[in-house]
Amino acid sequence: MKIILIRHGETEYNQRHLFYGKTDVSLNEVGIQQARLLYKKLAGMKTEASIYTSYLKRTIETAELIFPNQTKIPLKDLDEKDFGLWEGLDADQINQRFPVEWQKWLSSPFEITPTNAEKFSDFQKRVLKCLRTILQKKQDFVIVGHLGVLRVILKYWFPEHNFWEIVLEQGNYTLVEIEDGFIKIIAWNK
Repeated sequence: MKIILIRHGETEYNQRHLFYGKTDVSLNEVGIQQARLLYKKLAGMKTEASIYTSYLKRTIETAELIFPNQTKIPLKDLDEKDFGLWEGLDADQINQRFPVEWQKWLSSPFEITPTNAEKFSDFQKRVLKCLRTILQKKQDFVIVGHLGVLRVILKYWFPEHNFWEIVLEQGNYTLVEIEDGFIKIIAWNK
């Protein structure tokens, strides 16, 4: 089984380094170009795989540009982590408005939950439950997702990796293969 993991293209919020898990923003011009380039990169693969996205515009728009003639299946459980009151703020703004909470989160980002945000453990559970459901179909698939979602998946498959050091660049893909119960990376950020 082959799995392609794609991080959505750039948005203005990416460019401004804002926290924006649930905030529904579109791709910017760079993000559109990244998706078009990825369309060309993947053209030779001729995949008939199922294409999964989150419910957020940035993943749907990316998938539409890369796989224009294939059906996309949006799944709410593939939405990015909700950052609560931190949504739409950069690190400096968060530190200014929530200094104690910010410092605690920097020390323990998996245990500390920003005000009105989704707990990391709940986020992780919903993403992995969704992944297991997709895997049960035993067919090739693509996830056009968010950085946090894709990191959760890759950390699950490759626990030796540090969550924060898993780099998934926009405009590239990661190809994973599952064969006889073994999972291996075929291409990373290609």
